[in-house]
Order: sequence, then structure tokens, then C-alpha cells
Amino acid sequence: MGAKDTEARSYTQSIETAMSEWFERVVPGLAPITVIGYQGRIRRQILPALGDLAIGEVTASHLDWLYQDLVAQGSSPASMRQTHAIIRRFFNQAMKWGWTESNPALWASPPRVTTLTVVAPTREQLIQIVERAKALHPQWEAFFVLAALTGMRRGELCALHWDDCSDGGIKVTKSLIYTSAGGTREAPTKTHQGRYVALDEFGCSVVSEQQERLRQASRSLGIGHVGNPYPFYSSPDGSVPVHPDSPSKLFRRIADNLGYRELHLHSLRHFAATQLVAAGMDIRTVSGRLGHADASTTLRVYSHVLETNNQEAAAIMGPC
Repeated sequence: MGAKDTEARSYTQSIETAMSEWFERVVPGLAPITVIGYQGRIRRQILPALGDLAIGEVTASHLDWLYQDLVAQGSSPASMRQTHAIIRRFFNQAMKWGWTESNPALWASPPRVTTLTVVAPTREQLIQIVERAKALHPQWEAFFVLAALTGMRRGELCALHWDDCSDGGIKVTKSLIYTSAGGTREAPTKTHQGRYVALDEFGCSVVSEQQERLRQASRSLGIGHVGNPYPFYSSPDGSVPVHPDSPSKLFRRIADNLGYRELHLHSLRHFAATQLVAAGMDIRTVSGRLGHADASTTLRVYSHVLETNNQEAAAIMGPC
């Protein structure tokens, strides 16, 4: 087959065929959770609408109609931006491979995402949620309290080992992520950077009490615990961590029962950040505790707290 024949075949092959080949090639470089997300969006959203079209036939108009239809069916603008990103990446690679001469995604208009105001629980709401969690199992009280004190992500808390909790703080170097097979494994943090989160006396006591719970649980069964166990465990010997979905679902259920439907587990991370910013802690320190890639991320996400502080400062400096 000559070069012209190969080129013609590339332009006329279906999106389904082309995207299948593209996906098979890019999978090795993707995180397991990303692979699962790509598979779902390609199967449920992209192929039903575009799969039968030839790769050279797809236009920006096709993509705009796709996004409009999916939003009408209940998909959020944020979700559509993710689908758009997959399509854009696919066509970028298709151009490099000579399958097409243009990328219609560059001319499409995915729905705009409205920036949502960060919602953090009040201290009173947090106390209520923690009390409900304690009534179910003290482990969840400790999990939620540490999340609120440190601002750690749920995967980072789930991946903690005893050796990470020492010297008056927590060494955050890992996160528990999903695997393509549906299980979990330890991986580097989201930013691939480690950090140290200092704890006060109360925070240290939360950690030590949780460690003692594991000792008691394993001792009561006469099995002992493994070396360097997980403080948040789903097996009495501490060898298996809690699944990241477990605290998320529990928090959602408690918050809903209390009527706090705007809150979710990630709100505890926002609580830690907003409390520090409101207290006047410098942004670089807050960013370091949260594990943001750089302080600009912290400034962007929590700019509303800074603006509130700015208004309060103006009131303080005004005439008596």
C-alpha cells in the first residue's frame, strides 16, 4: 500500500476505529483513574454521537451539538470540558500521525464553567458532623478531625502509615489511588511532592488515640498488628487501609441527614485553608500545608477569604 493509499484510509477511517487505536497507544502513560474516566466518556458520550463519522468529516459544529445535547441530558459544563479535553487530545495526536489535517476541537465551544464559591463548614457544623461520625465509629471521628486540622486530601489520609506520624506532625508522601482493576494502590501525591504538616498537641493526640484503637482491635482478636500499619484501617491488623470511597460516602450521608447538602468531604480541606487564611497566615505557608503545586493555586481558590479580610481591614482603619 502506497503513502497516498495510507493517507486516504486514515482520513476515511471511522472515529470509533481511530479512537480505539489512539486510546490503546496512550493508555500506558495514563494514571489508572484517568484510564477509567477516559473509557467511560468515550463509550457513553463520544462514540454514540461521533463513532460512525469518518475522522475527516468531524467539524466544530458536530462537537458543539454533542456538548449541547449532553448538557440537555443533565451533564454539567465542567463534565463537558473534560469530554472536550479528550476529543482535543485525540485530534491533536491524529494530526501528528497524519490521520487528519485539522483539529475541530480548537474551533468548538464547550460550555463555560462557572467558578463556584468554596464552601467550608462552620465550626458548629463541623462539631455536629464529627459527633455523628464518632457515634458510628471513633475511627471516622479521627479521620474527619485530621482532615479538618491538616487539609490533607482523602487519598493522602488513607495512605498514611504509622511511621508517617511522628515528631509532632505528619509526613505526606503518598496517596491511595484507584487501579484499573478497581482496587487501590499507593502512589505519589497529586503534585508528586512530599511535605510535612505540623500538628499541635491536640492533633498529635488524635493520631496516638487512633493508633491505640488499632492496638486494642488487633489484641482483642489475638492477632497483633502488622509492622508499620495504616492508622485508618479496614482490617484489624492494620494491613489494609480504608477505601477512599468510604469516608466520602459516610460524610455525604451525615451531612445530608443534618441538612448540609452543600458540604462534602473535600469541604474539610476548605475548612483548614479558610481558617488559616482568615487567621492571617501567609499564603505560602497555607499552600505548603495543603500541598498545592504553588501559592498561586491557593490564592486563586481562596481569594474570596482574602477579599473578606481586606474589607475587614478597611473597617478597622476607618474613622472611629
